[in-house]
Amino acid sequence: MTQKYTVTSRKQDIGQLINQLHREEFLAVGIMDTGTIEDLQATLDWFANNFNYCLHVVSQVDRFSVEELQGRYPDVTFIIFPKAPSLAERVNALADVCMTTYFLTMRSDTNLMNFDWKPLEARMKEDDHPAVISPWVFNKTNEKIPTLRAPHMNGKDVDPLSFMPTKECEDNLYPFLGIGLYDRALFQRLRGYDENISGAYWQTLDFGTRCWLYGYPVLTMSYLAVLFYGKQFLIEDRTEQQGFERFVSKALSVHQIRGRNFIRKGPHMTSRVINEEVRPRIGLYKSDFKTLCERWQSPEF
Repeated sequence: MTQKYTVTSRKQDIGQLINQLHREEFLAVGIMDTGTIEDLQATLDWFANNFNYCLHVVSQVDRFSVEELQGRYPDVTFIIFPKAPSLAERVNALADVCMTTYFLTMRSDTNLMNFDWKPLEARMKEDDHPAVISPWVFNKTNEKIPTLRAPHMNGKDVDPLSFMPTKECEDNLYPFLGIGLYDRALFQRLRGYDENISGAYWQTLDFGTRCWLYGYPVLTMSYLAVLFYGKQFLIEDRTEQQGFERFVSKALSVHQIRGRNFIRKGPHMTSRVINEEVRPRIGLYKSDFKTLCERWQSPEF
Protein backbone atom coordinates (compact mmCIF):
# COMPACT_ATOMS: atom_id res chain seq x y z
CA MET A 1 0.00 0.00 0.00
CA THR A 2 1.36 3.41 -0.99
CA GLN A 3 2.34 5.65 1.90
CA LYS A 4 1.07 9.21 1.95
CA TYR A 5 3.73 11.85 2.25
CA THR A 6 3.82 15.55 3.05
CA VAL A 7 5.57 18.18 0.96
CA THR A 8 7.19 21.30 2.39
CA SER A 9 8.02 23.40 -0.64
CA ARG A 10 11.04 25.59 -1.01
CA LYS A 11 10.60 29.25 -0.14
CA GLN A 12 10.52 31.57 -3.15
CA ASP A 13 9.87 35.24 -3.61
CA ILE A 14 7.09 36.42 -5.92
CA GLY A 15 9.57 37.31 -8.67
CA GLN A 16 10.87 33.74 -8.83
CA LEU A 17 7.35 32.35 -8.92
CA ILE A 18 6.35 34.65 -11.79
CA ASN A 19 9.47 33.73 -13.75
CA GLN A 20 8.71 30.04 -13.35
CA LEU A 21 5.24 30.50 -14.77
CA HIS A 22 6.91 31.43 -18.06
CA ARG A 23 9.50 28.69 -18.23
CA GLU A 24 9.75 25.05 -17.30
CA GLU A 25 12.64 24.14 -15.05
CA PHE A 26 14.60 21.41 -16.79
CA LEU A 27 16.29 19.58 -13.91
CA ALA A 28 15.46 18.57 -10.35
CA VAL A 29 17.79 16.78 -7.95
CA GLY A 30 16.33 14.32 -5.47
CA ILE A 31 18.54 13.49 -2.50
CA MET A 32 17.49 10.25 -0.84
CA ASP A 33 18.18 10.49 2.90
CA THR A 34 20.05 7.19 3.26
CA GLY A 35 22.98 8.03 5.56
CA THR A 36 23.45 10.01 8.76
CA ILE A 37 22.05 13.47 9.38
CA GLU A 38 25.60 14.77 9.04
CA ASP A 39 25.80 13.10 5.62
CA LEU A 40 22.57 14.81 4.58
CA GLN A 41 23.71 18.24 5.72
CA ALA A 42 27.08 17.87 4.02
CA THR A 43 25.34 16.77 0.81
CA LEU A 44 22.92 19.70 0.96
CA ASP A 45 25.78 22.12 1.59
CA TRP A 46 27.59 20.84 -1.50
CA PHE A 47 24.56 20.89 -3.79
CA ALA A 48 23.36 24.29 -2.55
CA ASN A 49 26.78 25.76 -3.33
CA ASN A 50 27.67 23.85 -6.49
CA PHE A 51 24.61 22.32 -8.13
CA ASN A 52 21.50 24.15 -6.94
CA TYR A 53 18.98 22.73 -9.40
CA CYS A 54 15.52 22.49 -7.83
CA LEU A 55 16.74 20.49 -4.82
CA HIS A 56 14.52 17.93 -3.07
CA VAL A 57 15.11 15.77 -0.01
CA VAL A 58 13.14 12.54 0.41
CA SER A 59 13.08 11.34 4.00
CA GLN A 60 10.81 10.27 6.87
CA VAL A 61 9.27 11.74 10.01
CA ASP A 62 11.52 12.01 13.09
CA ARG A 63 14.77 12.09 11.11
CA PHE A 64 15.11 15.86 11.59
CA SER A 65 13.13 19.05 12.05
CA VAL A 66 11.95 20.15 8.61
CA GLU A 67 11.46 23.70 9.86
CA GLU A 68 15.01 23.94 11.14
CA LEU A 69 16.55 22.36 8.07
CA GLN A 70 14.53 24.51 5.69
CA GLY A 71 15.60 27.57 7.65
CA ARG A 72 19.15 26.61 6.77
CA TYR A 73 18.30 25.50 3.20
CA PRO A 74 15.41 27.69 2.02
CA ASP A 75 15.71 26.55 -1.61
CA VAL A 76 15.08 22.89 -0.77
CA THR A 77 11.73 21.06 -1.00
CA PHE A 78 11.21 18.30 1.57
CA ILE A 79 9.17 15.17 0.83
CA ILE A 80 8.50 13.45 4.15
CA PHE A 81 7.02 9.97 4.63
CA PRO A 82 5.51 8.72 7.93
CA LYS A 83 7.98 5.81 8.00
CA ALA A 84 11.05 4.71 6.06
CA PRO A 85 10.06 4.72 2.36
CA SER A 86 11.19 2.11 -0.12
CA LEU A 87 13.32 3.06 -3.10
CA ALA A 88 10.20 2.84 -5.28
CA GLU A 89 8.26 5.21 -3.02
CA ARG A 90 11.14 7.69 -2.92
CA VAL A 91 11.61 7.93 -6.67
CA ASN A 92 7.89 7.93 -7.51
CA ALA A 93 7.25 10.73 -5.02
CA LEU A 94 10.09 12.80 -6.43
CA ALA A 95 8.73 12.37 -9.96
CA ASP A 96 5.26 13.46 -8.82
CA VAL A 97 6.48 16.53 -6.94
CA CYS A 98 9.40 17.94 -8.96
CA MET A 99 7.55 19.12 -12.12
CA THR A 100 10.74 19.32 -14.23
CA THR A 101 11.76 17.84 -17.59
CA TYR A 102 14.40 15.60 -16.01
CA PHE A 103 15.25 14.53 -12.50
CA LEU A 104 18.46 13.19 -11.01
CA THR A 105 18.31 10.78 -8.09
CA MET A 106 21.18 10.87 -5.61
CA ARG A 107 21.80 9.52 -2.11
CA SER A 108 23.01 11.43 0.93
CA ASP A 109 25.84 8.89 1.40
CA THR A 110 27.29 9.60 -2.07
CA ASN A 111 29.18 12.40 -3.79
CA LEU A 112 28.53 13.52 -7.35
CA MET A 113 31.88 12.99 -9.10
CA ASN A 114 30.88 13.87 -12.65
CA PHE A 115 27.88 15.44 -14.34
CA ASP A 116 28.70 16.51 -17.89
CA TRP A 117 25.37 17.93 -18.98
CA LYS A 118 25.90 18.48 -22.71
CA PRO A 119 26.45 14.82 -23.75
CA LEU A 120 23.81 13.66 -21.25
CA GLU A 121 21.26 16.11 -22.61
CA ALA A 122 22.16 15.26 -26.20
CA ARG A 123 21.50 11.57 -25.58
CA MET A 124 18.27 12.35 -23.76
CA LYS A 125 17.03 14.37 -26.75
CA GLU A 126 17.62 11.66 -29.36
CA ASP A 127 14.60 9.91 -30.85
CA ASP A 128 15.50 6.61 -29.16
CA HIS A 129 16.40 8.32 -25.90
CA PRO A 130 16.65 6.25 -22.72
CA ALA A 131 14.20 6.19 -19.85
CA VAL A 132 17.15 6.64 -17.47
CA ILE A 133 20.91 7.12 -17.64
CA SER A 134 22.70 5.49 -14.72
CA PRO A 135 26.20 6.46 -13.53
CA TRP A 136 29.55 4.88 -13.16
CA VAL A 137 29.80 4.02 -9.45
CA PHE A 138 32.94 4.09 -7.30
CA ASN A 139 33.57 2.84 -3.75
CA LYS A 140 35.42 4.66 -0.97
CA THR A 141 38.83 3.66 -2.36
CA ASN A 142 37.88 5.03 -5.78
CA GLU A 143 37.49 1.58 -7.32
CA LYS A 144 34.90 1.30 -10.07
CA ILE A 145 32.04 -1.06 -9.23
CA PRO A 146 30.62 -3.56 -11.79
CA THR A 147 27.16 -2.01 -12.14
CA LEU A 148 26.40 -3.05 -15.73
CA ARG A 149 23.72 -5.74 -15.81
CA ALA A 150 22.88 -7.99 -18.73
CA PRO A 151 19.64 -10.02 -18.96
CA HIS A 152 20.23 -13.72 -18.37
CA MET A 153 18.19 -16.79 -17.48
CA ASN A 154 19.51 -19.43 -15.09
CA GLY A 155 17.12 -22.25 -15.85
CA LYS A 156 13.69 -20.69 -15.38
CA ASP A 157 14.94 -17.87 -13.13
CA VAL A 158 16.04 -14.39 -14.14
CA ASP A 159 19.67 -14.03 -13.03
CA PRO A 160 21.33 -10.93 -14.53
CA LEU A 161 25.04 -11.03 -15.28
CA SER A 162 27.33 -8.26 -13.98
CA PHE A 163 30.02 -6.40 -15.88
CA MET A 164 32.32 -3.44 -15.38
CA PRO A 165 31.40 -0.36 -17.43
CA THR A 166 34.28 0.60 -19.71
CA LYS A 167 32.81 2.72 -22.52
CA GLU A 168 31.28 6.19 -22.64
CA CYS A 169 27.82 4.73 -23.22
CA GLU A 170 26.61 1.16 -22.69
CA ASP A 171 23.31 -0.68 -22.39
CA ASN A 172 22.27 -1.61 -18.85
CA LEU A 173 19.34 -3.76 -17.79
CA TYR A 174 18.43 -1.51 -14.85
CA PRO A 175 19.79 1.45 -12.84
CA PHE A 176 21.88 0.26 -9.88
CA LEU A 177 20.12 1.32 -6.65
CA GLY A 178 17.87 3.55 -8.74
CA ILE A 179 20.55 6.23 -9.08
CA GLY A 180 20.39 8.10 -12.36
CA LEU A 181 19.06 10.80 -14.64
CA TYR A 182 15.42 10.18 -15.60
CA ASP A 183 13.12 11.54 -18.28
CA ARG A 184 10.23 12.50 -16.03
CA ALA A 185 7.39 12.33 -18.59
CA LEU A 186 8.53 8.93 -19.87
CA PHE A 187 9.05 7.68 -16.32
CA GLN A 188 5.43 8.46 -15.52
CA ARG A 189 4.13 6.99 -18.77
CA LEU A 190 5.91 3.79 -17.76
CA ARG A 191 4.11 4.07 -14.38
CA GLY A 192 7.37 4.45 -12.48
CA TYR A 193 8.53 1.93 -9.93
CA ASP A 194 6.23 -0.82 -8.63
CA GLU A 195 5.63 -0.04 -4.95
CA ASN A 196 4.01 -3.45 -4.42
CA ILE A 197 7.39 -5.12 -4.89
CA SER A 198 9.77 -5.18 -1.92
CA GLY A 199 13.54 -4.78 -2.14
CA ALA A 200 15.56 -2.28 -4.18
CA TYR A 201 16.99 -5.02 -6.41
CA TRP A 202 13.58 -6.36 -7.47
CA GLN A 203 12.13 -2.87 -7.83
CA THR A 204 14.94 -1.69 -10.11
CA LEU A 205 15.03 -4.99 -12.01
CA ASP A 206 11.28 -4.71 -12.64
CA PHE A 207 11.50 -1.10 -13.79
CA GLY A 208 14.49 -1.61 -16.08
CA THR A 209 13.11 -4.80 -17.60
CA ARG A 210 9.78 -3.09 -18.25
CA CYS A 211 11.59 -0.23 -19.99
CA TRP A 212 13.42 -2.60 -22.32
CA LEU A 213 10.38 -4.78 -23.07
CA TYR A 214 8.38 -1.65 -23.91
CA GLY A 215 11.15 -0.48 -26.24
CA TYR A 216 12.95 2.12 -24.10
CA PRO A 217 16.64 1.61 -23.28
CA VAL A 218 18.42 2.04 -19.97
CA LEU A 219 21.99 3.29 -20.37
CA THR A 220 25.11 3.76 -18.28
CA MET A 221 27.30 6.71 -19.28
CA SER A 222 30.68 7.83 -18.02
CA TYR A 223 29.50 11.45 -18.10
CA LEU A 224 27.64 10.73 -14.86
CA ALA A 225 29.54 9.29 -11.89
CA VAL A 226 28.98 8.93 -8.14
CA LEU A 227 31.20 7.97 -5.23
CA PHE A 228 30.08 5.99 -2.17
CA TYR A 229 32.59 7.65 0.13
CA GLY A 230 31.87 5.43 3.15
CA LYS A 231 31.43 2.01 1.54
CA GLN A 232 33.96 -0.45 0.19
CA PHE A 233 31.48 -3.13 -0.87
CA LEU A 234 28.13 -2.52 -2.59
CA ILE A 235 26.14 -5.73 -2.72
CA GLU A 236 22.58 -6.22 -3.95
CA ASP A 237 20.20 -8.44 -1.99
CA ARG A 238 18.83 -10.78 -4.65
CA THR A 239 16.91 -13.07 -2.30
CA GLU A 240 13.22 -13.45 -3.09
CA GLN A 241 11.20 -10.61 -1.60
CA GLN A 242 7.50 -9.99 -1.10
CA GLY A 243 5.95 -9.14 -4.45
CA PHE A 244 8.77 -10.55 -6.60
CA GLU A 245 6.13 -12.61 -8.43
CA ARG A 246 4.85 -9.31 -9.83
CA PHE A 247 8.16 -8.85 -11.61
CA VAL A 248 8.19 -12.45 -12.86
CA SER A 249 4.62 -12.17 -14.17
CA LYS A 250 5.31 -8.93 -16.04
CA ALA A 251 8.71 -10.00 -17.37
CA LEU A 252 8.19 -13.62 -18.36
CA SER A 253 4.51 -14.19 -19.13
CA VAL A 254 4.62 -12.49 -22.55
CA HIS A 255 6.03 -14.45 -25.48
CA GLN A 256 6.47 -12.98 -28.94
CA ILE A 257 5.93 -15.32 -31.89
CA ARG A 258 6.25 -13.98 -35.44
CA GLY A 259 5.64 -10.44 -34.22
CA ARG A 260 2.56 -11.28 -32.15
CA ASN A 261 2.40 -11.27 -28.37
CA PHE A 262 0.93 -14.17 -26.41
CA ILE A 263 0.57 -14.78 -22.67
CA ARG A 264 1.74 -18.02 -21.12
CA LYS A 265 1.64 -18.51 -17.36
CA GLY A 266 4.64 -20.13 -15.73
CA PRO A 267 6.30 -20.64 -12.32
CA HIS A 268 6.05 -17.80 -9.77
CA MET A 269 3.42 -16.00 -11.84
CA THR A 270 -0.01 -14.98 -10.60
CA SER A 271 -3.22 -14.77 -12.61
CA ARG A 272 -4.15 -11.54 -10.86
CA VAL A 273 -0.99 -9.73 -11.97
CA ILE A 274 -1.29 -11.12 -15.48
CA ASN A 275 -4.92 -10.01 -15.76
CA GLU A 276 -4.44 -6.60 -14.13
CA GLU A 277 -0.94 -5.61 -15.23
CA VAL A 278 0.06 -7.59 -18.31
CA ARG A 279 -3.02 -8.32 -20.41
CA PRO A 280 -4.22 -4.67 -20.61
CA ARG A 281 -0.74 -3.59 -21.76
CA ILE A 282 0.26 -6.53 -23.94
CA GLY A 283 0.29 -4.26 -26.99
CA LEU A 284 3.08 -2.19 -25.42
CA TYR A 285 5.54 -5.10 -25.42
CA LYS A 286 8.03 -4.62 -28.24
CA SER A 287 9.96 -7.76 -27.26
CA ASP A 288 9.94 -10.63 -24.81
CA PHE A 289 12.56 -11.50 -22.20
CA LYS A 290 13.93 -14.48 -24.14
CA THR A 291 14.56 -12.31 -27.18
CA LEU A 292 16.07 -9.59 -24.98
CA CYS A 293 18.60 -12.13 -23.64
CA GLU A 294 19.42 -13.45 -27.13
CA ARG A 295 19.98 -10.04 -28.70
CA TRP A 296 21.83 -8.39 -25.82
CA GLN A 297 25.39 -7.41 -26.65
CA SER A 298 27.25 -8.07 -23.39
CA PRO A 299 30.56 -6.27 -22.83
CA GLU A 300 33.69 -8.23 -23.49
CA PHE A 301 35.58 -9.45 -20.45
